[in-house]
Amino acid sequence: MRRRSKSAVRRDQIVGVAVFLSVWEICARIIDNKLMLPSISQILAALWDLIISGELITALAESIWLLIVGLIVSTILGFILGALVARSRTAYWMLNPYFSALFATPTIALVPLVLVWFGFGFPGRVIVVVLAAVVPIMFSVASGLRDDPKDLVDVARSFGVKGELQLLYRVRVRAALPVLLAGLRLAAGRGVVGMAVAETYLRLGGIGGLIKSYGSMFQTDYVFASILPLSLLGIAIVSVIGRIERRLHWT
Repeated sequence: MRRRSKSAVRRDQIVGVAVFLSVWEICARIIDNKLMLPSISQILAALWDLIISGELITALAESIWLLIVGLIVSTILGFILGALVARSRTAYWMLNPYFSALFATPTIALVPLVLVWFGFGFPGRVIVVVLAAVVPIMFSVASGLRDDPKDLVDVARSFGVKGELQLLYRVRVRAALPVLLAGLRLAAGRGVVGMAVAETYLRLGGIGGLIKSYGSMFQTDYVFASILPLSLLGIAIVSVIGRIERRLHWT
C-alpha cells in the first residue's frame, strides 16, 4: 500500500469527523428526544455553559492533576518492577501471574477494595489510576530490557562503561526507549479511564464527577459535554507520547 501524505490523512480525518457529526445531528433531529440523543448543537450549548460557569475548567484542572500524579507514580513503579522482572527470572515467575491478572481485571472491580484500604481521599484516587496504568508500563519495560542489545553493551564496555547500573542507564534504557514509550502510550489511555472511574466512584470531583452528577439528573446533553473534554484529554496525551515515540525511533 502506497504511503499517503500527511495532508491527505488530515483531510480524510476531517471528512470523517464531519460525516460523523452530520449523521449524529440528523439522527438526533429524527428521534427528537433530548434525553435519548441530544443534538450536536445542544451538546455544544451545554459545553459552552460549563465553560462560562467555570465548572468545566475547575473539573478539568482537578482531573489533569490526578492523571499527572497517577502516571508519574505508575511510571516509576512500573520501571522498577519491569527492570526487576527483566533481570531476574525468579522475579518474573513470581510476579507475572499477579500482574497479568491485574491487567485483565476491570479497574472498576477494584474500587471497593481501594475504598476500604485507602478511603475517599486523593491517595485512594491515585491508587486507582496506578492500578489501571502500571501494568502496561511494567510489561513494556520488562520486554525492552529483556532484549539485551549485546553489540551495544560490548561497545559500551570497550569505552569503559562498567557496572550494571551504568549499562542500564547508558545502554539498555536508551535502546529500549521505543518499547518503553509504546507502553507509556497504552498506560496513558488506561490512566484516563482509571481517573474517570476514581472520580466517579471515590469522590464526585473532576470530569468523572461532572459525568455522574449530570447523569443522575438525566441531563444527557451535559453528560456528553462532560465526556467530550475527557476524550480530547486522552487523545492529546496519547498523541503527544506518540510524537515523542516517533522522534526517538532512532534509538
